[in-house]
Amino acid sequence: MVKKIYEIKNLNFSYGKNKVFEDLNIDIYGNEFIGIVGPNGGGKTTFLKLIAKILVPESGFILYNGKDLKRIKNIEYAKEVAYLPSEIRFTFDITVKDFLLYGRYPFEGRFKKEKEDIIYEVSKNLNIEIFLNKKISQISEGEKQRIFIAQVIVQNPQIILLDEPTSHLDIGYQFQIMDILKNLNEKGKTIISILHDLNLASHYCSKIILFKNCKIYKSGNVEDVLTYQNIEDVYNTKVLVYRNPFTKKINVFGIPSYILHSLSPLEN
Repeated sequence: MVKKIYEIKNLNFSYGKNKVFEDLNIDIYGNEFIGIVGPNGGGKTTFLKLIAKILVPESGFILYNGKDLKRIKNIEYAKEVAYLPSEIRFTFDITVKDFLLYGRYPFEGRFKKEKEDIIYEVSKNLNIEIFLNKKISQISEGEKQRIFIAQVIVQNPQIILLDEPTSHLDIGYQFQIMDILKNLNEKGKTIISILHDLNLASHYCSKIILFKNCKIYKSGNVEDVLTYQNIEDVYNTKVLVYRNPFTKKINVFGIPSYILHSLSPLEN
């Protein structure tokens, strides 16, 4: 039986007078690869930050393994849950190796030798050994994203929360990052990730949570959520949804408005 890891009940949250969530309810189960999708400003990042314990609900509950998230100490939570924001800003330059060491902060009582062994093992598996002695400022955006994922793996959490892990990356790097996450999921990690690319979500995720106007419009299996009716309603655009002949997964193709306007009524 699949274990329920998050139970979100009657969740309310606001930024000042700006109401974001009102009576939000959803359950999240372990060992899934969950894609959070929806238009910009729809509440996705706020939702992830609430789960990550960065933001605190006004009312309602987030239960983690049956325990109120508010009552779990941050250091204990960090031993099981890792969060990677959409953007990491550095106020000072450090080496990649030192950056990866921060991933062991929740376990700071461990021996330094053990920490370094973990770093070298992860670096070898992700093929980033050549970057260890370089400064963060000396590597490309795609390389940085692999480094950020590496730090998450060094932390060795059971649950990985990511906000747009493939943003600003070319198609090659996108697949590399998603392949790494898929491999972690197959090894038993629960992945919860905000994704803007619906085709990446379709090909890698086992479940989808679709947001619209800070409400959960639909959640469930990929094929039940990523229908053309749902996508057109949520994104207010015309799409073609079909099955990729090679992967057999759902593909979403957006239809530009100028093309629609050029078609005859019958073709529309």
